[in-house]
Amino acid sequence: MGVGEFIRRQRELGQMSVRQLADLCGVSNAYLSQIERGLRTPSSMILQSLAKGLRLSAETLYTQAGILDPKGDEEGG
Repeated sequence: MGVGEFIRRQRELGQMSVRQLADLCGVSNAYLSQIERGLRTPSSMILQSLAKGLRLSAETLYTQAGILDPKGDEEGG
């Protein structure tokens, strides 16, 4: 599952419309729709904003987007 699909599912679970989440996050609903359909790749700042709007940790979305290792192996090495 891509990050856009994950965002869509989380938005639907939160019973929010695209417009409601877009307004919360300060992005256009067209842009959010493109992210959800996999047409756009959101920046880390947008992911952070979406995470806040969805009440998730930013790390959750970073992992879904492939920015963070899902194992959480961030210790020095």
